[in-house]
Amino acid sequence: MTKEELSSDEYNSYYQPYVDKVGDGNVFNGLQDNVKTILPFFKSIKNEKLHYRYAEGKWTVQEILLHLIDTERVFAYRAMCFARNDKTELPGFDQDAFVANSYADERSIESLLSE
Repeated sequence: MTKEELSSDEYNSYYQPYVDKVGDGNVFNGLQDNVKTILPFFKSIKNEKLHYRYAEGKWTVQEILLHLIDTERVFAYRAMCFARNDKTELPGFDQDAFVANSYADERSIESLLSE
């Protein structure tokens, strides 16, 4: 599906800036391109920077990476519900609770990247 095939009544207007970033319009191409960009980017970060917090309570690079992974899982589940015409109300998720209980900084970057 391309973004041109989407109708603005299919998603909340809050998400329009994200829809606009799809690029050529092919979501699957974008996902494949992201893998080619994201993996080398995170591999290039020095280990001491992966655990750095610029302020108390702020997320580290590894926590941000695991947040991206968690968010992808949540959206994959939602996509499956849409595809199966499941009418169950979809729950939100508390990203701060997810990160606080992720133990991302106790893992290696390789472990996170393989996930």
